[in-house]
Amino acid sequence: MKIQKKSYDEERAILIGMIVDKIVLGRISTKYDKRMFRSPWANRVSFWCVDYWKQYRKAPGPHIQAIFESWAADSKNKEAIELIELFLNSLSRQYTRLKRESNSEYIIDLAGKYFNKVRLERLSEAIEADVNTGDIEKAIRRTASYQKLNIGVGTGIDVFSDTDVIRAAFEQEHEAIIKYNQGLEKFFGDRLERDGFIAFMGPDKRGKSFWLLDMAFRAVIQKRKVAFFECGDLSQHQIMRRFMCRVAKHPISNRSLKVRYPVDIELHEDTPPVVQHEIKRYNERLTWRKAYRACKKLTQKRRIKSLLRLSCHFNDTLSVEDIRGILEEWERDGWIPDVIVIDYADILNMDYLGLEGRDRIDHTWKQLRRISQERHCLLLTATQSDSAAYDAKQMSRKHFSNDKRKNAHVTGMIGLNQTPKEKEAGYMRLNWVVLREGWYSERQSCYVATCFELANMAVRSVF
Repeated sequence: MKIQKKSYDEERAILIGMIVDKIVLGRISTKYDKRMFRSPWANRVSFWCVDYWKQYRKAPGPHIQAIFESWAADSKNKEAIELIELFLNSLSRQYTRLKRESNSEYIIDLAGKYFNKVRLERLSEAIEADVNTGDIEKAIRRTASYQKLNIGVGTGIDVFSDTDVIRAAFEQEHEAIIKYNQGLEKFFGDRLERDGFIAFMGPDKRGKSFWLLDMAFRAVIQKRKVAFFECGDLSQHQIMRRFMCRVAKHPISNRSLKVRYPVDIELHEDTPPVVQHEIKRYNERLTWRKAYRACKKLTQKRRIKSLLRLSCHFNDTLSVEDIRGILEEWERDGWIPDVIVIDYADILNMDYLGLEGRDRIDHTWKQLRRISQERHCLLLTATQSDSAAYDAKQMSRKHFSNDKRKNAHVTGMIGLNQTPKEKEAGYMRLNWVVLREGWYSERQSCYVATCFELANMAVRSVF
C-alpha cells in the first residue's frame, strides 16, 4: 500500500508541475512519449499539457479544465473521466498558488527518476514474458536496446542550444526566496536562493538561533514551505515559545514586559550608528491562548497554512541521514520544502563508520550541501566560531571552529558581530565571511537594529 501511495504522490507532483510550471513542462516535453506514467489517466493529462506547450509555449494552468471538459464530452471511458475529474477538482482555484510554490528543478529530478522506474518496470515485465515463452533472444535484444531516459540531475545538456535550460538558469538560480527590506535587502541581494547553503557564524549566545528563526518566519509569511530541524540547542517548548513570541509580537518573560523597540537606525560616516527606540509596555507575559489567537489571525490574514514543519531532537541524536529520511517521509504526503533550517550543524550526530575527528565534520557539511543541491532548496544553518572571536571586532574566515573546510562547502558564511557597547545600543553587524558568487568584503558590514525580547532580529537595518 505504501508503494502504491508513493507512486500516486509522485505522479500527482509531476502532473501538477506540468500543469502550472512552464520550466517543468518545457524540460519534460523534450523527452515525452505517451506512456511515461504508470496510470493511463495520468498519461492522458500529461499528453494534454505537452500538446498545449507545443502550441503556446507555456503551461496550461487553469485552461486544463477546459481541455478536460472538451475531451470528456466525447469520451466513453467513465473510469478515466472520474479519476481525472477528481484530480482536477483537487487543484481547483489553486493554480496560482501551486505555480508560486513549484520547486521546478526538484520536480524535474523527481520526474527523471519516476519515468525511468516506470520504463524499467515495463522492461522487466516484457523480459519475464519472453523468458516464460522461451524467446530468450528477444529478451536479450530488449535488454541491449534499453536506454536510460535523461531528465533532471546528471543529464547531458547542450550548453549553447538548450533554450529551456538557459532560461531556467536565469529565472530561478538568482531569485531570492526569502526577502528582506532596507539595508538587509541590499546586503543579502539574491543570495538567499534555491540551491543556496548559508550559515551564520559567531560565538555562543550571539543570536544564531534567533537569526535562523527570523529567516524561517519571514519565509513562511512570504508563502514558502519551511522545514525547521531543532537539533538540541533548544527544547521543543523553548523553540515553540520563541516562535509564538514572534507571531504574537509579545514578550514571553515577566522580566521583559518593558521592551525597547527600535524605530530607526541612522549611520553617519566615521561614527557609530544611532538607534532610536520606543518603549513598549505589556501588562502580562504571553499566554498560550494569546499565542494561539495570534497564529490564527496570521494564517487567516496571510492566507498561509501548513507552511512550517518543526522537528525537534535531543542534542547529538539527529544525523544528516535522519534529516533526509524525515524529508522523504514528508514528501510522501506531498509536502516539499523550499527552505530547510538546521539549528544547528555543529550538534548533529556525526558518527560515521571509518571517519574520525575533522573528517566527520567535513563529511557532515558536504552532506548538508548535497541536500541543498538535490532538493533544490535553500539550506540555512549556523556554526560556532573559535574562542578568538569573543574579542574580535569583526568575524573573518580565520575564526572558523574545528575545520576550515566548512567555509568551502557553503555558498555564503555570515559573521555575527557585536561588541558590548553595540549590544547596549541595540544593534549588531553582519558581514560576509565567505561568499561564493559576487563581490564582497569581509570588512563591510550591514548594521541591524534587533529586538531579542520579541524574537525579531531585523527590525531596522542600514548598509
